[in-house]
Amino acid sequence: MQQYRYTPSFGGLPSRNPEDSKVLIISCPLETTTTYKKGTREGPQAILLASYNLELYDEELDDIPAEVGIYTHPDLSLSLGNLKKALEEIENFTFNIIDYKHFPVFLGGEHTITKAILRAYTKKYDSFSILHLDAHSDLRGEYEGTENSHACALREASEKIKIVQVGIRSMSEEEKDYVKERENIKIYFDYKLQEKFDAFVVEDILKNLEEEVYITLDFDVFNPSEMPAVGTPEPGGLSWYQVLYLLREVFKNKKVIGADFVEFSPIPGLVYPDYMAARLIYKTIGYYKKYSLRA
Repeated sequence: MQQYRYTPSFGGLPSRNPEDSKVLIISCPLETTTTYKKGTREGPQAILLASYNLELYDEELDDIPAEVGIYTHPDLSLSLGNLKKALEEIENFTFNIIDYKHFPVFLGGEHTITKAILRAYTKKYDSFSILHLDAHSDLRGEYEGTENSHACALREASEKIKIVQVGIRSMSEEEKDYVKERENIKIYFDYKLQEKFDAFVVEDILKNLEEEVYITLDFDVFNPSEMPAVGTPEPGGLSWYQVLYLLREVFKNKKVIGADFVEFSPIPGLVYPDYMAARLIYKTIGYYKKYSLRA
């Protein structure tokens, strides 16, 4: 067992008792199978440090999302040399915290952490769906000799749970054939979204989601001109306001039961992607506070 380094608090907020907080931030600095640009292990801490510079008032919501109570959990003590064991540790941690009724926000790390998180959710929830925002389908059966690759992050869950994928613009022929065999996977390809992304498209996405939704967001869903700090940047992609629009409507219309933000790979000397990532997470917390906690 190896303890990762000191964990900064999100937003530089004073430490609070977890029982007095509605939102729980969990860093999972796991990186074992990334195949292009390395550095996702540094992602959670870079996001947390950047969050110190956030303005806590949100002009869109006319509110201070931080008042919901945000507790930043220390980095998980993961068995970094043993991927299978590390995933079991993430799964066990997730399984235990779900009952505490916090809104959990996981920071990756590579996308493989989502596989472990969803294992816990499938044990706790009878029915929910997954909103998967990503440039890649991540539905391979295995990649480079392991089924625990980041390229396989959603495969296991897709065998049990309905998945709606948004922003996909890179997939293998194997994944294409697999999706054809499944009735529970709906893909909104990026090339189609570039032709039309409006209220009707978002409404269609919502119709394909169950009442309870888990969100997994790979930062490469964004256009790399806005978010270059990812492991595998792909041409095209969604914009800041398109992603916010979709997230806002999901929180308005569904019960979001958790979220993860993965594959952020900081670029030394370039700070705006770090800040953008932190701001996105804070916006998500704001939507949770406004829509999920409404009377």
